[in-house]
Amino acid sequence: MNRTDGAGFATEDQARPTAADLSRYERTYRQLGDNGIRYFLLWQLSTAHAMLLEEAGDRTYPEFGGLNGRQLAEGARAQARFFAFMVAEPLSRSEDDLERKIAVYEAMIFQEDEMERSHAAVMVETAMHVDARRLGITLKKLPIDAGTTSRH
Repeated sequence: MNRTDGAGFATEDQARPTAADLSRYERTYRQLGDNGIRYFLLWQLSTAHAMLLEEAGDRTYPEFGGLNGRQLAEGARAQARFFAFMVAEPLSRSEDDLERKIAVYEAMIFQEDEMERSHAAVMVETAMHVDARRLGITLKKLPIDAGTTSRH
C-alpha cells in the first residue's frame, strides 16, 4: 500500500490477513495460557547464557556466522528481554506470578548497562506495580547502598 493517509484503505483488499498472518496468529494463540513458569525459566536460561558468552567475548564461533561471544551474548540478552516481556505481559493471577515479575525486574536492574540497552526493565516494573495493586499488595522501593550487589 502506498497511501499513508488512510484513504482508500478499507476499500482495498490489502487489509485482509494473508495466510502467513493467519499462521502467525495461530502460533501465538497456541502459546497463550499459563506459560509464566516456562517463560521465566527461558528468561533465566537466556540471561545465564548471555553472561557465560560474555566471559569469552573474544572467542569466535565459525559455525554460528562467525559471531564472537559478545555478539552472541547480545543475542541471548535480546532473547531474555523477549521472555521478560512474556513473563510481564499477562495479568498476574497469583502472588507466584507477581513474584516472577519482581524477580525478573530485580535481576534486570542489576545487570550492567541493561537500562541503557532497552526499556524492558521499566516495562516489567510497570506491569509488576499494576498487578500488585490489583492483588492488593503494596510494593515499595527501598534504598540500596551504592556499589552493593545485594538485593536483600
